[in-house]
Parts: sequence; structure tokens; C-alpha cells
Amino acid sequence: MDGAKRILWMAGVLAALLCGCRTDYTRSDQEQLRTLYYSNRLADAAAFSMKMSDAEDGETSRNALLWHLEAGSVNLDAGNFDDALTALERAEKLLWLFDRQGHIRCHEPGALTYRGYRSDRMILGMLKFFAYFSKGELEDALVEVRRIRSGQYQYLLRESDPHLREYDRENYGRKVPPYRIRQLMQDNLNRGTFEAAGMQKEFGEYRDRLRPQLAALFNPLAFYLSAVGYYWDNEFDEAALDLKYLHQLQPGNELFNRDYATVLRLLDEKLPPELEKTKPWNYSLTDDLAVVILAQGVPPGWKDRRATVRLPDYVPGHWKFSEPEFVSSAGLRLSAAAGGETFRGSELADLNAVFRDEFWQLTMPSLVRSASAAIKAMTAENNRAKVALAALLASKDFEGKALAVAAAQARVASTSSVSIDETDWRRWVTVAQQYQVLHLPIPQDRKVTVEVADAKGKTLFRRQLEFDRDTTRAVVYVREIGGKFHLKQWSTME
Repeated sequence: MDGAKRILWMAGVLAALLCGCRTDYTRSDQEQLRTLYYSNRLADAAAFSMKMSDAEDGETSRNALLWHLEAGSVNLDAGNFDDALTALERAEKLLWLFDRQGHIRCHEPGALTYRGYRSDRMILGMLKFFAYFSKGELEDALVEVRRIRSGQYQYLLRESDPHLREYDRENYGRKVPPYRIRQLMQDNLNRGTFEAAGMQKEFGEYRDRLRPQLAALFNPLAFYLSAVGYYWDNEFDEAALDLKYLHQLQPGNELFNRDYATVLRLLDEKLPPELEKTKPWNYSLTDDLAVVILAQGVPPGWKDRRATVRLPDYVPGHWKFSEPEFVSSAGLRLSAAAGGETFRGSELADLNAVFRDEFWQLTMPSLVRSASAAIKAMTAENNRAKVALAALLASKDFEGKALAVAAAQARVASTSSVSIDETDWRRWVTVAQQYQVLHLPIPQDRKVTVEVADAKGKTLFRRQLEFDRDTTRAVVYVREIGGKFHLKQWSTME
């Protein structure tokens, strides 16, 4: 092979090797995406997120799931529904794979591969519902709602800790620690590790609230989307089951209560005593119904925290972990006017509340137990090293004893403390923090005005919509991003 051919051959090999290398997208890439998205450069954010999703297509480890989720939400907000659906289906395949591998449905901070949180699954299903609805494919859209519901009930009735639900029911309306933290405190090492974390103020605020009937980690979003799907299918017995759990999650939610009262009356079933005076809706929940959803704010993320665990009879533990970082969201008011009536929005889901529940009821107990186990294991190693050193020191002199003692001393020193890193940064950042919802009948003139106001009532956004004469069901999705509002209007004649 002559020199020129050799150079070309080597260049080809190098190019092939470079093409085979996987780009490792990191926290800085997510920050770049976040900047583009929240500055309302949606086209640029969509292209960048899809580039990451395409690069991760077929991968099953590290952060592949995260980039598919980001690409799904950004492209939907940008109006690229086919790209959004592609990315979301990639994410769904990974979640299916993780489930087949037997992994839990709540990501553990610090794990090598991002496996998603339960709220990720709920929102993914909702966005796929939107994507199919945008294409006029109602049946496919309702399939996504059924999938959300199936996963929700599987978790609620089979996978979640039944003791947790029973504990909340028994202590409804009382100020008691959450179930798993209470269990944690029964072990001295776990209790000491938890107290060393220095989160007494944050935990106190969570502990001192009144226990709900059902924790927010069970997420009302899935139940309500499912209920709406059953309204449209005229299957009110199934909707009633969803509404029962919604009533437990948010007993003061007027929309949920009126829906529940309406459905129970349609089924000729007895109302719970607290709903006997609740006024049912005077319009159909099946036909000529528009559902309006407002999504606002920045979802909660992570921030790093350091603590040193010093307990009698244990080596010190230098512990780094992540705690929730909540971003306050402006109080917005959703409303819609049609046919001379005004309809007010109700809270659908608050990811701050969901994430707070997930953290204190699931994640923090797991982090504490993991840190405690590492401290216990290193203490055992240190004790063994000390015993070995003492035996060496007590032994008769022999050739090489000095070197053996030095090595044993080094082993004692190397096991005299333990470093534990459970930090993480991965969280879906291009979804909303809070969701509101309302529904209303589509009037004879087919015109509906959607409005968003601030907490003082000042109008920030208003849009008059008009629906086709043959529209039977409609979804209006308003996404607030960095103070601007992006509205999507979808309808079907099925």
C-alpha cells in the first residue's frame, strides 16, 4: 500500500471510529435546552431536543429516557406533533423495557441509568393523548388514557405499599410523620443518618401538614384524564371509580366533586354524605364537550446537599445527596366563557406536591437507608482492619513485619470514613409545574373564549375559539412558558 492510499485508509478507519462513538449529553446540554425553551425559542429548542433523542434512539442506558421525554414535550409545544409522537414512543419503549427488567417505578437519585419517576409516566401518556388528538385519532388518543389508567391502578393496588395507604387513611386529618419516615426512626443508625441530613425545617413543614386520605404521589392527573375518556365513551361506571379516588386526593375540588355527583346520579347510585348538596352539571359530559387544560410554571428540580454523619461506634459518613428544589409559580386563573356562562378552572395536578410526596415518602427513606448501609459496611471493614492491625502488632517480630504493619495501618486509615454520593440532576424540565382544568358545553354558536388572568384578576391572555358545526369533543391546551401563552385547539367529530 503506497503512502497516499495508506493515509486515505487510516482516515476512513478514524471516521468510522468517530461515527461509532456515542455523544454523551449531560447536564449542560439540558441547561442549554432549558434556556432555549423558557426564552420561547421553541423552534430551536425542538430541533436541539430532537437531535438528542435521535442520537439516543436504540440506547437503553444512562440518560436516553430523559432526552426522549424532553424532545416529546418540546416538540408538542412547538407544534411538531409527529416528532413529538416519535420521541414519546421511544421513551415509552424504554419504560416498558425497565418494567420487564423488574425495576421500580421511581428513579433513585445517583443511579447510572435514568429510569423516570411515576409522574413522568402520567405526563408522557397525557402528551401522547394530545398528539393523537391533534391528528384527529380519537380512538388512539383514548388508548393512551387507558394505558395511564392501567398503570395507575397497577401501582395503586399492587405495587405501592398498602401499609402507606392504610396509615394515611387511619391518620386522615392528623399531624403525623409519613409512614416510611416513621419506620425509619425505629433504627438508631437510620435515625442518626436522617437527622444528620440537616433537613429538619423542610421535613417539619411536610410532617406538620394534615395527613390526606390519599397521598399526592398517586397523582390526580391520571385519574381525571381517565374519567374524561370514560365520559366520552359513555362508560360512567368506570368514570365513577376514577372520581372516587379523585375525591380522596382532593376532597375540596369543586370540579371533581360536581363531576362525581353528576356521574353517581346518572348511575342512580347513592352520593357520599359530603356530596349530597353538591350541584350536578346541567349539560352532557359525553357529547359537545370541550376540555380546557392550562399548564404553567417550571417543574421542580434537584439541588445538592452535603452532610457528615457522626455517630458513636460508626465511622463518619461524608454524604452528598440531592433534595428537591421548588420554583414558585405565579398564581394564574383559568376561565372560559360560552353561551353567556363563565366556567372557572380547578387544580388538576401540582408537580410540586407530587414531587414533595415522592421525596419524603419514597426517595428520602431510600437515600437514608442506602447511606446507612454504606456507613455500616465501612464500619465493619474498619473493625476488621483494626483487629488485623492489633494482631500484627501483638505478633512476634518477623521479616517484613514493618511493611505488614504499615499496610495494615493504611488499611485502617482508608476505612476510617466513607464517602457516599447520591446526587443527581436528572429531571424532566420542559413540562409544567401546575395543571388546571375545566370543561364546558360547546354552545350553539360554536364560540368559546378562553382567558388566563393573574391572581389579581388582570387578564394576561384571551383567545376566542370557534369549533366546526360537527365537533362533538374538543381539547384546548394552553401552555404558559416564560410569561407567554401557547394555545393548541384540537377537536373530533367522532
